[in-house]
Amino acid sequence: MGLRFMRKAHVARGKGDEAMAFAAEISAHWKETYGTELTWGFEVGGEWGTLYWFSDHDSMANLEAEMMASMANEETGKRLAEGADLFEGRTEDRLIMTM
Repeated sequence: MGLRFMRKAHVARGKGDEAMAFAAEISAHWKETYGTELTWGFEVGGEWGTLYWFSDHDSMANLEAEMMASMANEETGKRLAEGADLFEGRTEDRLIMTM
């Protein structure tokens, strides 16, 4: 049993290539900094420009510790801010219990 975190974001028009580069870059940063593998991809056959990130965690405590560490990390904050203009509207997060 574990947890899967999912973040959904909508790419701003004309920013698809930049958003994919950002998704790959932030995923690599996350793995290097926090040790968590982020998988990312685009929705196929659905809403244009919907990008997702997924990560798996063995407990809520570990996910929470990682999230708190990411909020306190200046480099992570800087990188996330640099990608802000690549997306529009709201992001959506989901937490799914896996079996």
